[in-house]
Amino acid sequence: MESTISLHENWSTARKISFRFIFLFFFISIFPFPLSVLPLDFLMDGITAGWTWLINITAPNILGMEGELAYRITGSGDRAYDWVQSFLWVVLSLIGGTLWTVLDRHRSSYQRLWRWGYLLFTYYLIYNLFGYGFIKAFGEQFGYPSIGRLLETYGESSPMRLLWTFMSASEAYEQFSGWGEAIAGLLLLFHRTRTLGALVAFGVMLNVFLLNMTYDVPVKLFSFQLVLISLYIAGADYQRLLGVFLQNKPVGSVKFPTLFTTRWKRYTFLGVQVLFAVYIMAEPIISGIETESQYNPDRPRPALYGIHEVELFVANGDTLPPLTTDTLRWGKAFMDLPGFNNRLLWGIKGMNNRLRYLVAKLDTTEQVLTLSSFRDTSKVYHLDYTFEEENLHLSGVFEEDTLVIQTKYFNPDEFILLKRGFNWINDVPYNRSVPQGK
Repeated sequence: MESTISLHENWSTARKISFRFIFLFFFISIFPFPLSVLPLDFLMDGITAGWTWLINITAPNILGMEGELAYRITGSGDRAYDWVQSFLWVVLSLIGGTLWTVLDRHRSSYQRLWRWGYLLFTYYLIYNLFGYGFIKAFGEQFGYPSIGRLLETYGESSPMRLLWTFMSASEAYEQFSGWGEAIAGLLLLFHRTRTLGALVAFGVMLNVFLLNMTYDVPVKLFSFQLVLISLYIAGADYQRLLGVFLQNKPVGSVKFPTLFTTRWKRYTFLGVQVLFAVYIMAEPIISGIETESQYNPDRPRPALYGIHEVELFVANGDTLPPLTTDTLRWGKAFMDLPGFNNRLLWGIKGMNNRLRYLVAKLDTTEQVLTLSSFRDTSKVYHLDYTFEEENLHLSGVFEEDTLVIQTKYFNPDEFILLKRGFNWINDVPYNRSVPQGK
């Protein structure tokens, strides 16, 4: 049993009004996709400038907000700028939908425009599912637990950082969640599996949205947008879904009308879709392969990798006891795996648990550790180092103090979070905290 949707069917007034608003809202919110996928920086800069101008008119005059809301990339998608922009999406959709209803109230349906919008929104969802999915599938979104993070207490961690630690502690679970997003994108590519893909995407993205909400991850607006689009795409098949899940009735297939009637146009459009699908899939896969090779936790470790627990700290000839009130003495020092741009970092955790980072360079021939400040590149310090049975000895001038430091080495791989692993048999729950070095 197959039913065919006609391009000339009559829609109810309520359906036409709701379509106009929903179509405008999604179209405005994703614009200028798919052009934004292409390297058209001049176009994106112009659109961003236009939104910034409109946002800075709306924020003070309508919402009573003070100060200019400049467009800055901060890693957050929940800036005040974004909230005002989302408010404008709704307002513009309502205004546009109202004018559209008045000027085009006699049209019987928008079946063809709905088909174009449905396809556009589907590919927008696919693009983002691939982007987020494959970076997780390669285990690269959350990374590997850094030494600095392993030295933090739960209470010192923000909710978002706790979530990042939870995800990064299990590469297998991160990959599983990534493949859930990527497989949803793959199912959405094909008409026969599109409804299933939309349902999978809805479940996956609803979980992501709830994590963002409950762990204060600033991607709330964007993840909610993807939840809504997933629901919209699945809703196109709502009659058959109701029949299967609620009404317990047999349902047949539905045949959508073609967007083009001539064969060459259909095949040309199919070719464009295939090329675009390959492009948006290949880009995150290639990026994931490159990132995985650069940030693989099994990559070569620097000579001073690990945690160096300070046992002797001499400053300007005075031996400082390990008092928690001391702001000068180091409690621990550590060097992690190379990070962004293969840059080395040297971490210092003071006796008061204050954590700070410096840019590090190693001369393994002369055995010199060079440290410099992130903010003031003129502040450069050179410390001589030697190893004695993996224990580190440092000496030199650091921040106007002449230091002599002796440490005891601790391998980060011995942390219980990294060492415990998976166990089939647990006679009792292994729900415990094991102090460092125990």
